[in-house]
Amino acid sequence: MTTDNKLVRRWRDNSKLGINHHLLFPVSFDSADVHLATLPVPLGMEVFSIVDCMIPDARHEEKAVALIRASGKEAIYNCPLMTGPGLNPHGADETARARAEAEVRGHIDRAKRLGSRRMVVASGVDPGPSQRAEETERFVSYMQRLCAYAGPELTLMIEPFDRSIGKNLLIGPTREAVSVVEAVKAAGFANVGILMDMGHVPLMEETFRHAVATAGSHIRHVHLGSCVKRDPADPLYGDMHPPWGYPGGENDVAETVEFLRCLGESGYFDGAEPASLTLEMRPYPGVSEPDSVAAMLRKLDEAWEALARG
Repeated sequence: MTTDNKLVRRWRDNSKLGINHHLLFPVSFDSADVHLATLPVPLGMEVFSIVDCMIPDARHEEKAVALIRASGKEAIYNCPLMTGPGLNPHGADETARARAEAEVRGHIDRAKRLGSRRMVVASGVDPGPSQRAEETERFVSYMQRLCAYAGPELTLMIEPFDRSIGKNLLIGPTREAVSVVEAVKAAGFANVGILMDMGHVPLMEETFRHAVATAGSHIRHVHLGSCVKRDPADPLYGDMHPPWGYPGGENDVAETVEFLRCLGESGYFDGAEPASLTLEMRPYPGVSEPDSVAAMLRKLDEAWEALARG
């Protein structure tokens, strides 16, 4: 399928780039001190107008908020998964549900302190086919309560995940994410949408065309990345966010061309505000974070140029 050069230029001109802090520094997941210490690196990268971020530790909240707000970048808050011990947004255990909701409400408060207008959330662990319908109903109710708490100034974006290889979450196929979003909207909450993650689509056994077309106008933000699904022995097997072109990975320049084409044809780049695209990948093995970002940006440029050539 060919694409008109001028159309692609318009798509690209109506987009803005972000960088995911905690995937650029994966060790930050294990240390709140490292998380704070590394935060200035992506905040100082002038090519990005967005930073996807979270604040994992209340001890560093004041400093993190000050750094992010001072950077002038738009902060898109990425809420941690509610899959740890004693946490389940939609499981049978009422105490686990209450704890998960309280945790996420705390992250909503932090997102608001950052001035975020968008926040990424997800479902909990998939209970298996026999319990999915019941738990999906509870997840819809959970999202309605969270949207009410967040208020119209903060949009909550549900991120679909796999059910088999990486995170094994309830939501799940793109069509089911859309059903949840539509149910929440039907209850009167407009501040809900979908985060489309390029690296999750292969793990979900979907094509880019299917995932993007199914999510359609519900897409509020996009993560660019990859995954490993063919070699269980690979250290980055599953949903571990390897960089584009990683040996054994699913996505590189050619796949990025197709993904951007699908986004463009869906109307994602046609909004009144520039459409957001965030690089959400680990550094290349043995390569520094800045040099890895430079390599990712070169690949993104290659993809846009290849798409413009048709």
